[in-house]
Amino acid sequence: PAEQLLLDAYLRASEDAAPVVAVDGRSRLVSEAAARQLSPEALEVRELRAAALLGGGGETASTDGEECAARITPVLDPRSGVIVGVVAVLRQEPSSRASSSSSPSSRRSSKASSPGGSPALPTGSSVPWRHAVGRARELAGTAGPLLLSGERGTGKTALAQALLQESGGPEPLAFDAAQAKEGELALLRASLTNEEAGGLRTARPVLLRHAERLGQSDVAVLNALIADAPRLRLVVTRTPGTPEGPCLLRLLDGLAARSVVLPPLRERPEDIRELVTHLAPTPAPGHPPLTWALDAVRALEQHSWPGNIAELAHVVRAVADRRRASGPVRRAELPDAVREKPAARQLSAIERAEHEAITEALRRNGGNKARAAAALGIARATLYRKLRGYG
Repeated sequence: PAEQLLLDAYLRASEDAAPVVAVDGRSRLVSEAAARQLSPEALEVRELRAAALLGGGGETASTDGEECAARITPVLDPRSGVIVGVVAVLRQEPSSRASSSSSPSSRRSSKASSPGGSPALPTGSSVPWRHAVGRARELAGTAGPLLLSGERGTGKTALAQALLQESGGPEPLAFDAAQAKEGELALLRASLTNEEAGGLRTARPVLLRHAERLGQSDVAVLNALIADAPRLRLVVTRTPGTPEGPCLLRLLDGLAARSVVLPPLRERPEDIRELVTHLAPTPAPGHPPLTWALDAVRALEQHSWPGNIAELAHVVRAVADRRRASGPVRRAELPDAVREKPAARQLSAIERAEHEAITEALRRNGGNKARAAAALGIARATLYRKLRGYG
């Protein structure tokens, strides 16, 4: 009943296509107009305000100042008089700040595209992904290089490009160690350095991809670039698994304090619902967007995705290209490798002990994951990852 009251209030408020957000601390309803205006950070502000109201506050109107003003109204249960949620009607967005994107996934991404055309942060609202992106944004906003590590296809390059252009600065210089020839990085360093002044002459950021493929001489050049330009905005991406020489290992050790590991897709399956919408091709005029039935979504969430987001994007495009039926995509339309449920693997002795410890901690703490993680001495994001791993 409480959720029905919140939904009814949300529908009434959004009848005239106004930007509306309704939250109750568990669920979030966001109209298309509101999604174009609000970043995830602003949505979190509203959820915190909803929590304050649900806790007994009496606020009925407020403004968010920087992003947009809102009229906030509590939703009351007429029988008990208890506040069961909050509806916020936003002030209409000025046309100069309207987003050019109309897809729901791009509006829900971690940061909307700027008016200057900066790329949006990759999509995802799971705890591991938000933690990684938040840490990366924190480090990217301070002086010094940033190292993004992760399996192939986890979105390292997309995140790096978004971070380097988030403030609306110039487009970054890109260097791909997997494709470049030996010595090309030295030319890049020379283009960034004023030899007469002996220092950096441009504020243009640099994206260096596939650091694991750097040769010994290029590692030395990269070390020199970092030493000569300590305030240079530099993001380095690395895919573990390739044998790395001692010089590169020393460089990676030096970047360890400013590094972020992006979680693989199998550790954040709750993001798949957003990702399939984001990755789907734009429908032809007069055709509806691609939607997914629950059985298909569950199959996608259960797949291990060794190729991560890149593999998921390939599957989504392949399904869209060969579809002839209308309506949501069903499980039967997915490739065989994705459609078949993976067999449960046998846990090792250490894994069984860990599984039992987590189960006992959850039982002792009434299912509260935050308290269970604290009792186990691990981060909450780690606990979520292990819960998913053990099913």
